Amino acid sequence: MQFHTLRQQGLSIRKIAALTGTSRNAVRRALRAQAPPSGKRRREKYTKLAPFAPQILAWLNDPVRKAWTAARVFDELTQRGYDGGETAVKAFVRGHRPAPPVIAEARFLVKPGQQLQVDWGEMFLPLPDGRMRKLYAFVAVLAWSRQMFVRFTERMDTLQWLDCHMRAFTFFGGVPEEVLIDNLKTGVESRAGATVRWNADYETFAVRAGFRPIAHMPRRPKTKGRVERMVRFVRERFFIGADAASVDELNAKVGAWLEERANARVHRFTKQRPDERFVVERASLRPLTSFEVVVEELRVADAYGLVAIDGTRYSVPSAYARKPVNVQRRVEELRISCDGTVVATHVPAAKGTRVVQCEEHLPPPPRPQHDRFAELGIRIIERFGELGERYVATVESRAPHAPLALLREVITSVEQFPEVIVRRSIETLLEFGVVKRGKLESLCYRYGAQEVVERAPLSLAAFAEVEQRPLRSYDEVYA
Repeated sequence: MQFHTLRQQGLSIRKIAALTGTSRNAVRRALRAQAPPSGKRRREKYTKLAPFAPQILAWLNDPVRKAWTAARVFDELTQRGYDGGETAVKAFVRGHRPAPPVIAEARFLVKPGQQLQVDWGEMFLPLPDGRMRKLYAFVAVLAWSRQMFVRFTERMDTLQWLDCHMRAFTFFGGVPEEVLIDNLKTGVESRAGATVRWNADYETFAVRAGFRPIAHMPRRPKTKGRVERMVRFVRERFFIGADAASVDELNAKVGAWLEERANARVHRFTKQRPDERFVVERASLRPLTSFEVVVEELRVADAYGLVAIDGTRYSVPSAYARKPVNVQRRVEELRISCDGTVVATHVPAAKGTRVVQCEEHLPPPPRPQHDRFAELGIRIIERFGELGERYVATVESRAPHAPLALLREVITSVEQFPEVIVRRSIETLLEFGVVKRGKLESLCYRYGAQEVVERAPLSLAAFAEVEQRPLRSYDEVYA
């Protein structure tokens, strides 16, 4: 349009090209064209693929080969001489593949008291400092009446999983025939097709509570669609914007919300209120057997007397360090026992706590080195008096790196050698200023090998009269 306008104003092709920054040939083509230029080159589609089009259509209509992917079709064509690109093959297959038939889905209907569907949902609670606190919402829906139960927790472990089940049964006032879950580890240990290996704790809980667990096939969330939609319903209709400072406050508010709004609304499918239909379904629920939810685990206390449980280490008395213990986990209490005796009781720590240590579980603190040195020094001074006091002072001043060993050497030597030998050895060490481990014991061995003889004092009666002779008389004898 711009080229035509400038041309009508009397400008030449050269001038139009200079003003618009295009080539003269482009201006000529634009003036001759009946429509504005699109900027794309016109070329025929599927030029190289055209000879192979009948073969591709035959494969797409074949009952077996119609399941081939476009990449497989490209590989087959390459072996038959096709030298074009794979993108053209994919576009051709996408445009000519028959659309899959639409299969109608049958709605799953249940009778009252037959099934309870449960699921977890992740929620993020904003904190005053701007951080987000991760919480988990346990949602349970009775399949017939659509009566709903919700509880928020900070963990999604086995203990919370079982406790939420028990709270849901208590809320509904009974137990349904079956509970439908997905394949989470707290419920399903492993599975091979329709064969399910249940989590041992969950299987024991199901037997005691009196329901049959069912796990739907993987990647089939529509199987428990009644609860899948309710997780989003709880997030949008209650959680977002909920003003709560703690999980307990959040659970108190969600309880009121369930009673006043969620279970009192008119359901879009049943056209009735869930709490009204629940009056009928409650009579079909099995009675709830009251029992305590406990998860037992075997652990081994480490060298510091700590037992690791869910990322937190709890203390036990130091006497049970490096010993196997049995951990009984409850929602509000944690008991650690050994050989049938409860040795420690703790309150479950908040998420993120590293260590829970009780002062009474700590081993007795080691005695300070100066206290032990003073005790040994007193014993040596009492035994050797002033000599012992000098030796203790010398050891303390000249051997601060190992004073206890030198004092213990004195005590040990007294037990092995006579006191007189030990005293003589100490005097020798002080005389020469030697303060070294092993020297006292060495001197004791050396002095102990020598015979110690105590001589009696000489008396005058022991002396005799001797004749005094001149030395000359002895010379005469030898002459």
